[in-house]
Amino acid sequence: MFSFLRKSKQAEPAPAPAPKKPAPAAVATASAPQPEPRLASSPMAVPAPAAAHQPGEEIVVFESISAEAGSAVEEAAVYYANNMADQALATLSQYLQDYPEKKEMQPWLMLFDLNQVQNNKPAFDELSMQFVVKFERSAPIWKVPAAPAPARKLDAGQQKDLLTLGSKLAAGPQLEKLCQLAQSANNARVDLRDVVSVELGGCKLMREGLSSCRKKGKLLQLEGVDRLIEVVQKQIAADGHGDEDRLAWLLLFELYQWLGREAEYEELAIEYAVNFEISPPAWEAVKPALVAAQEKSPTPSPGATGAETGESFAMRGVISEASQSQLQDLSNYAADRQEIRISMAGVTRVDFVAVGNFMSALINLTQAGKKVLILEANEMVQALFLMMGVSEFATLIRKKSR
Repeated sequence: MFSFLRKSKQAEPAPAPAPKKPAPAAVATASAPQPEPRLASSPMAVPAPAAAHQPGEEIVVFESISAEAGSAVEEAAVYYANNMADQALATLSQYLQDYPEKKEMQPWLMLFDLNQVQNNKPAFDELSMQFVVKFERSAPIWKVPAAPAPARKLDAGQQKDLLTLGSKLAAGPQLEKLCQLAQSANNARVDLRDVVSVELGGCKLMREGLSSCRKKGKLLQLEGVDRLIEVVQKQIAADGHGDEDRLAWLLLFELYQWLGREAEYEELAIEYAVNFEISPPAWEAVKPALVAAQEKSPTPSPGATGAETGESFAMRGVISEASQSQLQDLSNYAADRQEIRISMAGVTRVDFVAVGNFMSALINLTQAGKKVLILEANEMVQALFLMMGVSEFATLIRKKSR
């Protein structure tokens, strides 16, 4: 059996073995699909050819788990691949109920993904609290669907209001003006460099103003934002455990949201959940706002590889027998590249009967001497890929969560 333990090490190069034949599709009936189980002691698939991954990414390494967990994982993966999400969820939930003493993470992570796909946030939040208690670490964060990115950027010549907040972040005219910006067409610079203390009323107003501006696509330059983060962190550490003190925590969540600092957001979320015994606010997958320190990005050199520029081929939706055009587009995309980065962040499911077509495309690429990386496939898809041997022809990559 298997699990996915995330390690930040580079996999050793390995020659691609002969392709496996995909198992026949499970019949979509009430009876459970019966994949052939692997012995826990059997050799595990090694992610094939080593390929460059970017900072903030890590290779998914497959290792063994117990026979009980592996059976539930494989059965759920086949159910889900056959568009039977309810049965997959019931299988994994039953495993957690039957083996409460086991601390094997993969069934939990698959359940998080199933609840996300089914848009069942209450179940997701309940599972999060159980996960925190059992594993003593941050649970995955609920992902709000991405909002459209702002259509335009600030020009150097555009008129921008300047809001200077002084040494104390407190309720007053400047913070009220920040809230009003969400209702106007103006952009603004917010100078936070002099802030040395915060009041809860100021935290509340600033959080409301930033949240409104972000959600409405207003472009702000936050100058000295790291200074404010440090001050708020000190406030929370010194006196941040009462119900009213949540206002400081919520401001810190919002600042991390603006800066796109998801890992720090997750670390704060676990502390928040433990301290207040309620679920933290959801991370919202929107483009980070215009922050002075992040405005400039280096231009890639003409000869840069896909790994260096972050370029990837994005697949979306359900990969099924009707996805032949996407696979042809992938082949065209890969024609003049040596390293192929396939983003599956937008893929909800890979149909069981389509795995063979997808593997054939990967085999053609590896036989042509190309290195293939699959980025951000969800937990259900990863389990299917391991079971079907996809990992022998591509390296699976995910974002580091911490």
